[in-house]
Amino acid sequence: MVTITAEAHKSIVKRAEEGYPFEICGVLIGKGNKIETFRECRNLNTERARDRYELDPLSFNEADDWARENSMEIVGIYHSHPDHPSLPSETDRQRAWPGWIYFIVSVYEGKYVDDHSWVLRESDSMFEEVKSERH
Repeated sequence: MVTITAEAHKSIVKRAEEGYPFEICGVLIGKGNKIETFRECRNLNTERARDRYELDPLSFNEADDWARENSMEIVGIYHSHPDHPSLPSETDRQRAWPGWIYFIVSVYEGKYVDDHSWVLRESDSMFEEVKSERH
């Protein structure tokens, strides 16, 4: 089970709606399976920003520094799927790190639909959905 603060969830959803029709992305920050906050990262993929993301390494490093300064760590990645379900794509799977939380937000025509949390299993490099709960 993954928990995410209600405030972080609301803010990620808002950014996903505002970023439509492009994928937005960032890092999830907390401890273990508890997501306390997040930091948005720039999407460097400008050619296919409607269906791909590439985290800006500078943004990632700044978020990692901030997390460490606040006694937390990066526990995963979030991104949106404009006009697509919140299921991981093959590209998502190929780029994922085992054990990290992948929080995907589905947005259709600029409006939030749903979200799902996933973890890539190390044993077979396949995503497994994990229940998520807001607190």
